[in-house]
Amino acid sequence: MQTGEGDRIGSGSPRKRAARSACLALALTALLAGCFHPRPTVVPVPSIRYTFRPPSRSRTLVVFLPGMKSHGGDFEREGFVYTAREGGLEADLVEVDLHWGYYQDGSFVERLWEDVVRPARVSGYRRIWLVGISLGGSGALGFLREHPETLAGVVLLSPYLGPKELAEPIRDAGGLRRWKPAVTQPPKTFERFVEDNWGTLHRLTASKQAGPVLYLGYSNSEPMAPTLHLLAEALPPARVLRVTGGHRWTTWKRLWLEILQRQPFEEARGKAGPRRKPSR
Repeated sequence: MQTGEGDRIGSGSPRKRAARSACLALALTALLAGCFHPRPTVVPVPSIRYTFRPPSRSRTLVVFLPGMKSHGGDFEREGFVYTAREGGLEADLVEVDLHWGYYQDGSFVERLWEDVVRPARVSGYRRIWLVGISLGGSGALGFLREHPETLAGVVLLSPYLGPKELAEPIRDAGGLRRWKPAVTQPPKTFERFVEDNWGTLHRLTASKQAGPVLYLGYSNSEPMAPTLHLLAEALPPARVLRVTGGHRWTTWKRLWLEILQRQPFEEARGKAGPRRKPSR
């Protein structure tokens, strides 16, 4: 598992750290319930492209990263592509079948870079966005940590940020911006990956330097909401979307619709008016 945190600052007593590690292990077990046999990884990672106006190419590419139980084509089947087109999004879209197996063998960042993002940059895309759902949100943060200069922005829809116990030091410190990142998990593990994602979020929200734009969408009633509230509090209100519902596609479709209404993928166009609201 690729990680990038360098700070080694204590985060509570050894007993508390051990308890958080145990809670994270339990949370991962729950997350993987019914998914103990990951699909095999292939090179290059499979992807499905939806060009805005073939054979021409947009200057913007939006890359969809799936959740734990998703498969290739799910974003199209669930209406994300249709809604984007109805909403007037003039960007090329690609959904990447970056499933759990790539996280398990630690190759998800490499495959996303080598098979999707780097070729997109070489071919002339000027703005690349990642849209990650659940586990895909975790992956988007992991990629951003390794290649921040390649992204215009990231949209996180119900991202998996670990159990609430892992976020206790952040809450105790008074929020994400005031918290000092700590390294408590073994290297090259998914636990360390989740911990490093919090460090990435700390740097993004605390830094005054320009960087990739970050949007967050989630449901107030989903199990991960208490943890996601911590991230929401550190972001500008205009970049946080909340709806009702569970950790499921119906919720993410509503969030996607709201995201499109805020036009985050658009370059500055002077007095351009708002996009039309999708009919579905």
